[in-house]
Amino acid sequence: MRGSRGGTLVKCLMCLALLIVGYLIGHRSVSPSYKTDLEPAMFTVDHGALVVRSQSPLRKRLVVAAVTQADDVAHLSVPAQVMVPPDKQVNVLSPATGLITQVLVQLGQRVTRGQVLATIAAGDLAQAWADDRRAKAALDFTRRAFERARAVQAAGGNAVKDLQSAHNDLEQAEAEAARAAQRVQTLTSRPDYAAQGLVALIAPVDGFVASTKMAPGQNVTDATAVQMTLVDSSTVWVAASVPEGHIAALTNGGKISAAFPALPGKRCEGDILTRDPALMPDTRRLNLYVSCLNADGQLRPGMFANAEIAVHEAGALMIPKTALLMNNDQVSVFVQTAPDTFRRRYLSISYDEGDNVRVLSGLSAGEQIVSSGAILLNDD
Repeated sequence: MRGSRGGTLVKCLMCLALLIVGYLIGHRSVSPSYKTDLEPAMFTVDHGALVVRSQSPLRKRLVVAAVTQADDVAHLSVPAQVMVPPDKQVNVLSPATGLITQVLVQLGQRVTRGQVLATIAAGDLAQAWADDRRAKAALDFTRRAFERARAVQAAGGNAVKDLQSAHNDLEQAEAEAARAAQRVQTLTSRPDYAAQGLVALIAPVDGFVASTKMAPGQNVTDATAVQMTLVDSSTVWVAASVPEGHIAALTNGGKISAAFPALPGKRCEGDILTRDPALMPDTRRLNLYVSCLNADGQLRPGMFANAEIAVHEAGALMIPKTALLMNNDQVSVFVQTAPDTFRRRYLSISYDEGDNVRVLSGLSAGEQIVSSGAILLNDD
């Protein structure tokens, strides 16, 4: 009885074991990982070359294009900045020394030509009036003296040198009278202020106040010191900085096209107006300038821009940026050496060509490279 029960137990255990093994085998046959292991790779590596299977879906995702040579004129993309033209920045000096009584404008304020910027209580004003009266009196005296000398000379009672001396005195008196009158005119350009003993500081141009040192209660002790700086921004320059390595490729009479990241859609295009005679020592770049109308005042000095300049690049090799891969801190592409066979090639390039890059070394014209989808071959 015990032997029969033991045999039955053994048979049950054997059946259970067979069921478990069958279950495991059946599920392993449909396991995704097991099935994937049986699929062939999309490409194989043969002595450093990547060979794509003829039936691999990877083939449809790889775009192969030839390395081309650029036209004679290419477009160089460089950083740029808005600046004030040198002749549009005006330093305002005080016409006289004295006490500043009022400052009528603020930093950044827009002003018009002839507007009063500040007033100064100047002792020079009284001195100028006195000098003017004295010069006029001296001129009247020397003019009458000259007329008498000429009349005596005509009557034959005077030497020629006496007439010449009188004429010389008259010319000196006329010059002094003109100087004194001009001085009074300068100090009394606004008679309404001059009547109060004040000298008005007048804006010589339209623009805005870029800097000022004036404050009520201060004394102007040096008439040659700059009191304010006015900037006329109705026209601005864009300075495009060209790297030293591209200077030789600049075309004569070229054009600059500038776009402004802070002002989408805003552009400035024009002929190269002028260029710096020397490179900037800290950046090793040469500034080229283009003039831009700025009637709406949107372009402000110091604003950044992106400029494109026509350069002569005969025979330059160009490839799209989408073809580039980074490998061990080096730029590389995949070159097609045979149908469905690709090999990595390291390059030296220039990044100044917009959507394309200029190849300095590593490729030849006509070679086929993977222009899109190269990342799928990046086996490192």
